[in-house]
Amino acid sequence: MAVVAHPDDESLIAGGTLVLAAQAGAQTGVVSLTRGEQGPIADPELATHSTLGDVREAELHTAGEALGASWTTCLRHPDGELSWADHDGAADELAALLDPHEPDIVLTFAPDGLYGHPDHIATREIVGIALDRLEARVERRICLYETVWPPGLVPDLVAAADQAGLASDLWGLEPEAFGSPEAVATLAVDVRSALDRKLAALRAHRTQLDTGHVLAALPGGLAERFLHQELWRLARPALCDGGALVLLLGGHASPAAEPHRGTGG
Repeated sequence: MAVVAHPDDESLIAGGTLVLAAQAGAQTGVVSLTRGEQGPIADPELATHSTLGDVREAELHTAGEALGASWTTCLRHPDGELSWADHDGAADELAALLDPHEPDIVLTFAPDGLYGHPDHIATREIVGIALDRLEARVERRICLYETVWPPGLVPDLVAAADQAGLASDLWGLEPEAFGSPEAVATLAVDVRSALDRKLAALRAHRTQLDTGHVLAALPGGLAERFLHQELWRLARPALCDGGALVLLLGGHASPAAEPHRGTGG
């Protein structure tokens, strides 16, 4: 299960892992804490500012189908305001939503928020509180994995796209903003066999990927070079030995014997 801040986050950070989990027989789901109603609009024919939340919720459903997710849902926390939200209340709502699904594994952001996005950072905090409360109630351990994006990966991707004469925008963000020097993965998931579906899910978020976006039409060779794996760090290792995701994904997942910072090469 993935818990994210906005529709499209799930495909970006966990798309391949979700596809592989579904193919392995897991019941997978996606929760977005907001509907992303304050996001950009790639094409004014797709949405207006007043309809964007509804449209992005529908895009999440379409992306979920590409990922093989059993279900997707958006909560109604205001986009861009998760930092100021009642985190205890949001965690209670999330725990109540997750409870009937009995998740063994939850995927989300690391405390760095991928590129420092306040909503992403708040999502990680809310997820942690929610799982603590859910575990106390059900007396079952849930493995929490945080996405790891090594520094240099996204700048190298953008540079390669530029060199090939391809689109290279990243929602107007600086490529160097992605990742953290302290990011160390404990698990690497080989998503090459799921890459087409990950990209299809990303591109289902049509309001967010205009023709200038690096992921809008990234050719297969570059996609495999830079997006062939999803890296994860096991959070709260004292509460979970981390074997659940390895067991589920089999040969697609391998514990990182060395601190795994990843490369685009």
